[in-house]
Amino acid sequence: MRIKHFTALLLAIVLLLSAAVSTAEETDYTVDSCGLRGWELNAGYQYVIMGVYPYEKDGTKAPVLWQVLAVEDGKALLYTTYIIEVHQPTEVSGTNAEKHKYPEISDYGETDLNRWLNETMIQDLLGQEPVLAAVTDEHYGRLYPLTDAELMNETYGFTNQRFYEVRSRWAYATPYALDRKLYPDYGSKLSRDRKYGTSSYWVAALKRNPNGDQLPGKYLQLCAGIADPHEQGGTNIGHLSFGYLNRTTVGLRLAVRLDTSKIQVISGSGSLWDPCRLAYVEDKAAQDPVILTPEVFPDPTPVPTPPAAVKGRPKVEAPDPEATPVPVPEYVNKGAD
Repeated sequence: MRIKHFTALLLAIVLLLSAAVSTAEETDYTVDSCGLRGWELNAGYQYVIMGVYPYEKDGTKAPVLWQVLAVEDGKALLYTTYIIEVHQPTEVSGTNAEKHKYPEISDYGETDLNRWLNETMIQDLLGQEPVLAAVTDEHYGRLYPLTDAELMNETYGFTNQRFYEVRSRWAYATPYALDRKLYPDYGSKLSRDRKYGTSSYWVAALKRNPNGDQLPGKYLQLCAGIADPHEQGGTNIGHLSFGYLNRTTVGLRLAVRLDTSKIQVISGSGSLWDPCRLAYVEDKAAQDPVILTPEVFPDPTPVPTPPAAVKGRPKVEAPDPEATPVPVPEYVNKGAD
């Protein structure tokens, strides 16, 4: 009788251990003490709502949705899920554009775009967020496009493929970004891909050699993810190609890095349907740390559409009916024209 009881007890212990191992395998990722984690194959992205920016065609603002690409070296790398703005890398219009008189710029840091992002747009985007104080100053400032190497980094959830249709880099533009008319004399507006509804261009970064140095050239070379409107069905969505895009109006998906010692998740599960919100913590080691929470901006009613399915990866979970809605372009719900 004792042998039977012992055997049953041993079996129960084995089953419990097996369940623990199974759970560990399913959640094989590390959550930083701030509450954020990077992309993981089985878990996908963790999403964050941070800042507000014009969203509707008429400029009505909405919370901005970000996805956490990585938490590494004490920093969390966040990337806007949508294309939220448009701009020329270097502003050229009128006669200069017609005659191709573009400034001879050899580094992205010299562009009008870089200055505008870090002097104007970052304040419009995050100026009301206490967490702005946790945004770190990187090589090209605090707000910037990703490099082509980063957009092929598999640890960030991207596919290590440069050309053709790369769904891991698909991005929709907000109605505001699609409707922007900036430079009437040249390249004034984004165009939308006929099949998928994405912007034709979104800025990635600079063409570099294997050592990471920018390749020399007369004009600044930018790397763009293209849904080529000349390709039937937009077969080049998400590919990376190099071109002289000084005066082209490009869509912007942007990145920031946050000092994880100064931020803390205060709400949200981090799913696409229930994104996290972050607070700024001045000194976590203090006996009574000062925690500055963001103003809760009213969320619009649409819910997000899951990102494009990527072969070999789990599907994004269905929405929780109790979850906080976040913005998604209206034409995504209706289907692209």
